[in-house]
Amino acid sequence: MILIRLLTICAVLILAWTAQASAATSNANSTILLQHQLKLKIDLAATRLSVVDQLRFSTNTTETWQFSLSERFNIEPNPNLALVKHENGFKYYQAKQAAFTLSYSAQLQSTPDCAWLTQACVQFDSKGIYLDANSQWYPTTSQALHTFELTAELPKDWVSLSQGEQVSATWQETQPQQAIYFLAGPFKVYSEPGKYATAQVYLQAADDELAKKYLSATHQYLEVYSKQLGAYPYRKFATVESFWETGWGMPSFTLLGSKVMRLPFILSSSFPHEILHNWWGNSVYVDSSQGNWSEGLTAYLADYQMSAGKGEAMNYRRDTVQKYANFTSNFQDFPLKNFQSRHDQTTQAIGYGKSLMLFHMLRQQLGTTAFEKGLQTLYQDYAFKTASFADLQTVFEKVSGQHLQAFFQQWLERTGAPQLALGEHPHIEKNGGTQLNLTLKQTQAGEPYQLRLPVIASFKDGKTETQWLDFNTSQQSFKLNYAQKPVAIGIDPEFEVLRIPELGEVPAALNVLYKAKPKTFVIARQVPAGMELAWEEAITAFSRGDKPKQRYDDAPLPDEGIVILLGGDNTALTGLLERAQQPFKLSETAYTLNSVNYTCGLHSLALSLTAGKQQVVLLDASTPEALQQ
Repeated sequence: MILIRLLTICAVLILAWTAQASAATSNANSTILLQHQLKLKIDLAATRLSVVDQLRFSTNTTETWQFSLSERFNIEPNPNLALVKHENGFKYYQAKQAAFTLSYSAQLQSTPDCAWLTQACVQFDSKGIYLDANSQWYPTTSQALHTFELTAELPKDWVSLSQGEQVSATWQETQPQQAIYFLAGPFKVYSEPGKYATAQVYLQAADDELAKKYLSATHQYLEVYSKQLGAYPYRKFATVESFWETGWGMPSFTLLGSKVMRLPFILSSSFPHEILHNWWGNSVYVDSSQGNWSEGLTAYLADYQMSAGKGEAMNYRRDTVQKYANFTSNFQDFPLKNFQSRHDQTTQAIGYGKSLMLFHMLRQQLGTTAFEKGLQTLYQDYAFKTASFADLQTVFEKVSGQHLQAFFQQWLERTGAPQLALGEHPHIEKNGGTQLNLTLKQTQAGEPYQLRLPVIASFKDGKTETQWLDFNTSQQSFKLNYAQKPVAIGIDPEFEVLRIPELGEVPAALNVLYKAKPKTFVIARQVPAGMELAWEEAITAFSRGDKPKQRYDDAPLPDEGIVILLGGDNTALTGLLERAQQPFKLSETAYTLNSVNYTCGLHSLALSLTAGKQQVVLLDASTPEALQQ
């Protein structure tokens, strides 16, 4: 049987919590605290920022201390300071006193196209201002947390935004923060007090209907998560129309691009994710020396639960394990404990996907009541402190009474995931019912995992029965008793466990292009003018460093591996489509899907299908530019 899935190519948005460079990374719950009284003067004509910071350093470890500042800033002469070193774009100073006033200034240049994964993004012009810890515009030191008061002299008709609460013209944040943010610009501000916090919207131009939607959604999600986890940790939550097409989550606000925030699905998908980060990541901080746990937990409690509310929980888990299997391999995979932040599909599959499944399996093992009690305890004990995976383990052991060392160790420290196989499974009639003698195998390399595996029996009357098996060895037999004879048995059919799925368990998907398995590229002998180089570049990109296997479309297809057909006029596709009983047809002039014609040359095509145990992808585009998109 051949299964076909036709995918429409579109921009994929992934919103992100911004893990700032100043975050504590190796010493959970550091006692270092920097208290700032910041006064900012803005000169847009000269693109100059001048800062006066009345600074106090609090610690119980030393009387002298060092701090760093971006090399762009010139510090006015100060007898309390000595320059220690200048490297990697920063200047490091030794301070002789724990409290003093620091004056400094710099010309700042905007980054018009913000590649936030690889650069410090700055906005400083007539459109507005954005500064975060990555541009290191304020003094900081390793493992420090910050409290602050911030006042800025703004251009006429401008407003500002930072963490905390605005009192007159000053922003105040008394809870220790990992970073200090500053935004300003000619925004139209909407504000609406609520039971849990004030909801705000900052727009570059007035849009009452859009603001109303975000204000309402903010109150809705603050209520949901406050009831589930504990009181929202800030006085406000603001949605800000960004200077870039971003989706960033910061303490007490989020930055969404103009196009992003108007996408119809954002309010019910990515927006709650950013609000939830105010519990995980922006108040309970991440000690990432042992792995970043907040992305997986936030994705599980926000994105996954939103899907579950629509009846799509199983599909979400299936897609998660499928992406993990496709985007990781022996040479790309790494332990979850080493995940810091997302920068490609592999890190996302591990840091978001594998981590999400860890929390799902933990919930299954502990039960929902103990799991949610653990979340509440984690928030209560670690708000405005750093927490590691080890701290999470301690909390969940405390509330559940279970020993979780083996559970966390196998999912944090090992690469890969279990691979399951079905052994012998005879059944006998016994005492008026049926006994199934089921043998299961773990076939992955290395030691077997300790798994709680659901087995679901289906019966003639439509009913089902689920039994959970403790499956801890490479091969294990189980005796399962049923009152009536099952018509089907499913081994984890709803993907409750992170594992490498069999090909027939998951739908065809384009992400097999990135899978680290042998690929054969089949190219037409007659290639349209101008496309030869484009197809060669595509082959190089999808080979992922391996030597590609190529053949022409009039040669026999291989029997194994991934087959990638390049070009809609690829004759090798004809036989595959004839075998596929799907509503898709391809002619010389058009693609037809569900009786709708798409003219060749005006539309690009990305088609993924499964032929037996083989994965096949067809790519077609009329121009190199269309192929790149």
